[in-house]
Amino acid sequence: MQFNLPDEVKKILSDFKKNKYEIYVVGGAVRDLLMGKIVYDWDFTTNATPEQILEIYPDGFYDNSFGTVGLSVEGFDEPFEITTYRAEHGYSDNRRPDIVTWGKTLEEDLKRRDFTINAFAYDGERC
Repeated sequence: MQFNLPDEVKKILSDFKKNKYEIYVVGGAVRDLLMGKIVYDWDFTTNATPEQILEIYPDGFYDNSFGTVGLSVEGFDEPFEITTYRAEHGYSDNRRPDIVTWGKTLEEDLKRRDFTINAFAYDGERC
């Protein structure tokens, strides 16, 4: 399945692949692509750590414990968010994980997401 992605999204996918990292568009962006809607909120997941993401994009910003690096992209109101694969453990409040660790695979990252469209991933070529 092929989608008409903005050049800025294609560049991010290409930059990570050139640096030998996996990267996927995830969540609501994939839902909107499948529905033919305009995507306003671009989220990505990758096997690169925040430090490695910042090596590719030194102008990115990282100030959280969730592994998300934000990128301000000209022409887009919301920053693009690139998050390292994660795994979650324990839900003592039945809502939020007790522990979040870096995941090793896309499958591991997708398993932690709810069972809706948020578990879809797109690498620029296939869902």
